[in-house]
Amino acid sequence: MNTENKSNNEEKAEEISLRRRFLNYRTLISFVIAVGLLVLVFERLDVNFSATWAMITSCSPVFYALAFISHYLAFPLRAVRWKLFLQSAGYRKQEGVTLPSCWGLTQIIIINWLANSIIYGRLGDPYRAYLLRDVADVHFSKTMGTVVAGRFLDVVVVFLLLMVAIFALLLTGGGGVAVAGIVLAVGSIMLLIIALVLGTMGRFGSTLERRLPHRLKPFYVRFEEGTLASFHRLPLVGSLSVGIWLLEAGRLLLVIQALSQATGVGVFEIGLPVILFAALANALITAIPLTPGGLGLVEVGVVGLLMIGPISRGGALSIVLLDRTISFVSIIIIGLLVFLLWHLALARRKIRAG
Repeated sequence: MNTENKSNNEEKAEEISLRRRFLNYRTLISFVIAVGLLVLVFERLDVNFSATWAMITSCSPVFYALAFISHYLAFPLRAVRWKLFLQSAGYRKQEGVTLPSCWGLTQIIIINWLANSIIYGRLGDPYRAYLLRDVADVHFSKTMGTVVAGRFLDVVVVFLLLMVAIFALLLTGGGGVAVAGIVLAVGSIMLLIIALVLGTMGRFGSTLERRLPHRLKPFYVRFEEGTLASFHRLPLVGSLSVGIWLLEAGRLLLVIQALSQATGVGVFEIGLPVILFAALANALITAIPLTPGGLGLVEVGVVGLLMIGPISRGGALSIVLLDRTISFVSIIIIGLLVFLLWHLALARRKIRAG
């Protein structure tokens, strides 16, 4: 019991500061890499900035608004899924744990996305666990296990949907077989890593626990429990994951349609398999923790993927840049607003409690 309390106190003593992580040389280096990649793609594509800007500003506001809605509808679904993960990990009212509402969890996830967009190494994920620990009686390490489980499930679902998109590309005689092979290889490596991690936890977890230093054992045990327990309701959380990623693909589809008059090609000209393939490959690229929010990597990768279809370089770039105003720029703006409101509400609660 004393060991348990001691480890709880150690977890609570740790504080994650976004400001400190943002004002860090590693974040600066990651932004330098991102800018370098953007400069590279602009030079290689020989971009006509005035023509690209003219395309972007002539987008359909109706389809752009629908793309925006499609993107943000995925966040409540992520919150519902995360709540199911947390409940499977043992955080229920019956066990004396009151979790935030789905709206509260949605706010935490938006802040998670904000942090991933402005700091290096996807540190928004541990920050999500830290924020939940701040408002509920949960362990950081077990909560982090549920976050990792969600990331693992996302990779699996994205990979399976990518297989569907690649199969459809082959059936329709679409190009980009070499690109599809590269994306498939990257996805396969990610799946192999996930299988190794989960397999090691499930089969050799107790052995690993015995070999760990005494101080680290409780952290690992909770992390393993949170990760493995999250998959207890796999059909339900898997279905939610499919819905989440179809909404993400829907965002790109609607952005393409918003620019159809400017680019001269619409959804059906480019083809649904290419759009699904590009949107899901985008997700795999974003998961690479090299730059904040995949900045630079996404622009380079998705422009190339869209050009599998019958679209010009300028048209593909305008689509990607307009899409990034939703998936990157708006996340920073809305995320900062949610971040401020969250901490104001937290300060009020502490004043009332004090």
